Amino acid sequence: MANPIIFYGITDVSISKIDKFISIVGTEPVLFSTKDEEVDNFKGKPLLGKYEVVPIKEAYKRYPDADVWVTYAIANNTARILSGIFKPEKIHFFEADLEYKRGCGYIGHFINYGRDYISPCCIVRYNPIIKTKGDVAERIAAWQKYSEKLMDDTRNNRENDCSKCPHYQYGFYRKTVKADTISFGSTHPSDTCNLKCIYCFAEDSLKFLKNDDGKDTTYEVLRQISLMPEYDNPNFNVHFANGEFCANKYCNDILDILIKSKWRSVIMTNMTIYNEKFAEFMNTGRLTYIQVSLDSGTRETYAKVKGVDLFDKVISNFRRYPIHKTFLDLKYIFLEGYNDNEVDIDGFCNIAKEAGCKQISLSSNLSKPFTPKMRELTIRLIKKAKRNNIYVTESNAYLCAEDKKFIRNAYANTEPETPLEAMYDAKIKANGDAIIRNLNKSGKIEGSGEVILNADAIPGLKSECVISLDKNSKITVNEELSIQPSAKIELSEGAKLEVISAKIGEGTTIRCKNSITIGKGVEIFDNCYIADSDFYVLKNKKDKQINPDAPVIIGDNVKIGYGAIILKGVTIGDNAIIAPGSVVCKSVPADSFVQGNPAKIKKNAAGKHHFGFFGKAKENK
Repeated sequence: MANPIIFYGITDVSISKIDKFISIVGTEPVLFSTKDEEVDNFKGKPLLGKYEVVPIKEAYKRYPDADVWVTYAIANNTARILSGIFKPEKIHFFEADLEYKRGCGYIGHFINYGRDYISPCCIVRYNPIIKTKGDVAERIAAWQKYSEKLMDDTRNNRENDCSKCPHYQYGFYRKTVKADTISFGSTHPSDTCNLKCIYCFAEDSLKFLKNDDGKDTTYEVLRQISLMPEYDNPNFNVHFANGEFCANKYCNDILDILIKSKWRSVIMTNMTIYNEKFAEFMNTGRLTYIQVSLDSGTRETYAKVKGVDLFDKVISNFRRYPIHKTFLDLKYIFLEGYNDNEVDIDGFCNIAKEAGCKQISLSSNLSKPFTPKMRELTIRLIKKAKRNNIYVTESNAYLCAEDKKFIRNAYANTEPETPLEAMYDAKIKANGDAIIRNLNKSGKIEGSGEVILNADAIPGLKSECVISLDKNSKITVNEELSIQPSAKIELSEGAKLEVISAKIGEGTTIRCKNSITIGKGVEIFDNCYIADSDFYVLKNKKDKQINPDAPVIIGDNVKIGYGAIILKGVTIGDNAIIAPGSVVCKSVPADSFVQGNPAKIKKNAAGKHHFGFFGKAKENK
């Protein structure tokens, strides 16, 4: 008795061809399956009125012996998904040019075009090198002949030039040889780069290629290909990974070809240069993928790794280029002693979120294994990336098999961070990687207002604000509480902080043991300290505490200057001004000006007290 048949993949094209597909297999499918996120579209709505649509794991559960036939014409990712559920011999393709064998994703369609050689892949340590001469057409013909022999070897399990490569493994790969991708992954005359990355192995070669006679340049190769009719189609791809694309002498000439052609392109760039024509090409939608090896999350680390201080320029260009028109992949190459720390990982994740990154690719320095610390940081990065719907994958070329497997498993089994806005009753907006510590998960942030964490934060700088909530503590915000980076708010067990609206400056610390109340329109500037307790106990000879805690109350429209200290038991009246550096240990009447250590109280007369930290003092009538 024949095995049940499952069809996988539902598109308008596949539905129009269903009779043809049924005639090929000789029977109707028992059900359809498709991508999990699409299955819900068919709940209670059988496909074509008769075929049930279920997730592929459910299909396997019902029919473990079924043969799965894929309807997609391009099915590389589908093949990988299905091979994790069904045995490879159970997976078939109506139109996709795939077969199960030992091989890799490059063989048969990928040309690595070097100055005096061609290769079927771009994995530097293992790629076969075939010396070639002649014009571009002659060299591509040499690639075709070599690839056909290599493809036959893979199909028949014969030893070949790729046999010792760790990427040469069993999987679903191309059946026929057809050049659809040309890659410039090595250096050509006119190629250059404006960075000096500590891991770069092409720097020495690039130094000798700044000057050229116009022959064998990336531009000249593309010019010749653009004149070949067989490559005048939207399925032809051009990859650039030979130095910094926008620093190439012929960059604009290359872009002219790309803009006029039908080709799709993939470009590796360091994003340090803004080029209007590059932005124009990006707007065509045919720059399908762009990868930036950022390798850091802070300006300091970037300068160490890249050899130049262009971090701010990169961040600026992420904002200027129409990134939404392409697929942005940010790469993180782990470098021991440089970027294997939480500060850079967190900063990198913040940049990825702001830039609209779709994918993060992890790698190491030329397949050097991850350290245990790097693996811990990988988990941290995955949690943050998943929270922002960013996919995390391994970089194929320079990562050992064990670390590839680790990244895949980690991504599959790691839960994303819970968004802060889902954890508290008040509305929370978190810029950067703000931290809320909540012991026993019993602390609350509530009220009808909004809390803005890391307000005005600069992307990539590690200076997160911190809110620490002890058991049963509570922050109530009625309108808005804006907290700048590196500020800290600490609540002890059972403490209550009530705010109508306030701005908290950088480096300011508010420590609440029992009760602090802040009114409306309050501005607390940088590096201030406010506390309702000494946070230690002094006792007399009768063992009685002589320094009891006392609440702090700050009225409406109060301005507290840089470095001021507000101690326990102080009430500050409406419209009062506390000058920078003041130490306030006694209550302050409304409309007063306070200055000094210890603070002296004066009437806040109009125009007499003007400080740059807040602007002109309010006139008192």
